[in-house]
Amino acid sequence: MFPTDDVNDFSTNQHVPIQLARYPGLSFDDGNLAILTGHYYFLVHQGLLSRHSPILGSSIEALSSSCSILEGRPVLRLDDVSADQMHFFLCALYDGVSNIPYTKSAFDQIAAVLRLTTRYEVTHIRQDLIDGLLADWPDNLIDWDAREARATVLNSVYRPRETFPHPILVINLCYDISAPQLLPSAFYDLSRSVLSDVVRDAMPECLSEDALMDLLRGREHASRFLSTFIANHLEGRTPAANCIHQNQSLESRKRTCQTAFEAITFEILRDANGVVCQRSSDPLFAMMDSEMMQTTYDSHRPHFRPCEICRSEFSAIVAGARADFWRRLPEWFGIEVSSWS
Repeated sequence: MFPTDDVNDFSTNQHVPIQLARYPGLSFDDGNLAILTGHYYFLVHQGLLSRHSPILGSSIEALSSSCSILEGRPVLRLDDVSADQMHFFLCALYDGVSNIPYTKSAFDQIAAVLRLTTRYEVTHIRQDLIDGLLADWPDNLIDWDAREARATVLNSVYRPRETFPHPILVINLCYDISAPQLLPSAFYDLSRSVLSDVVRDAMPECLSEDALMDLLRGREHASRFLSTFIANHLEGRTPAANCIHQNQSLESRKRTCQTAFEAITFEILRDANGVVCQRSSDPLFAMMDSEMMQTTYDSHRPHFRPCEICRSEFSAIVAGARADFWRRLPEWFGIEVSSWS
């Protein structure tokens, strides 16, 4: 720690803390600027900050010759930023962000850097981080399915909260930094939770009232879409025109594919696989599951297997329905995005 009589001119400012210290691990002896955040300061280079951030560059230029001095350097005070947040931000400026893992444990670091790169208009680092987050909160269905696979562990059990940061944290970050492209998938992820879990998991952060209403509206739209899909494409589904069982003499064999779709309908309605895999209230999974039941061998459920012609016809319907569902997410959750695939 450095007492005030060891830091030139700071004893004249009664608003400065009694003791100051360099932040551990990020100060440069050849730096020509001291950034002060609370009790900690960083010795850094004016040129680097000005090159990356026009906002900080203007603040540095505005420092007068009579400004406070710390270890012989002019001081830029940033009282509304914590020392840890500034540390993450400066590390991103000096080292880049390629070494930051996009994991649940690193989300606080990513969020801090994104908030400050947005505030200080460090656009290239901000965009790099948003692009990295798109892998977990994608804007297209192919990447969403890949993301879901990464969160699926042994026995097909789905564990997203162990893999990704909580969607409430992502939603609040997106509103803070104006990154709407991440919001539809984050809202959809959250909409699959039961409402009691949304309230319980929200602490210490919670959704705004407007965001909560958007969540509930989107959840209702998603539920209606799945109900319509079941009613239009599963309930009472007739075999394809070229079904290989159509010419069977026995009525029971002639109804093989129809019976298969009736069994699948029952399974989807009771959400058996969703409960087992911990993916209930997940329309995208339910539609995909209605197809996977037909191709996954299960000696206990052989009646789920229609003929290849009927299965292929239904697969095309599932693919189209899931694409249509994904396309509607921004509208359902009240989000305007420039592109969504």
